[in-house]
Amino acid sequence: MKDAEVYQTLWKKYLPVISMKLKQVVRNNESAHVGMYKFEFHSSGKKKKSGYQFDLNIRNGRVINDISSSPVAAQLSEILRQDPVIKSILNSGYFNFTLNSDFILTIQQKSEQPQIAQ
Repeated sequence: MKDAEVYQTLWKKYLPVISMKLKQVVRNNESAHVGMYKFEFHSSGKKKKSGYQFDLNIRNGRVINDISSSPVAAQLSEILRQDPVIKSILNSGYFNFTLNSDFILTIQQKSEQPQIAQ
């Protein structure tokens, strides 16, 4: 399996739950959490010294932060954009996906902050 596909199977497995939680975030304007299992990340055969944590920021359907050093985040963004329902939701706002060291994925909708000219 190519490095670019290592986590795709994992994200595809969680995609229905992520979709449901993303809709919940938009509906309730509150963050949502998806508990994941550590062994699923380790079963890929890759060991990552820095861990699997990441922040993925998507504004109007585009990733706005540098995730090039995190294949876990990069593959999540790719899988999210492949789903038409999720893609439509992500095109309508500013969202943050964070995976912490306890393997909990947090999904938040961020409010657009106007730029203040100084």
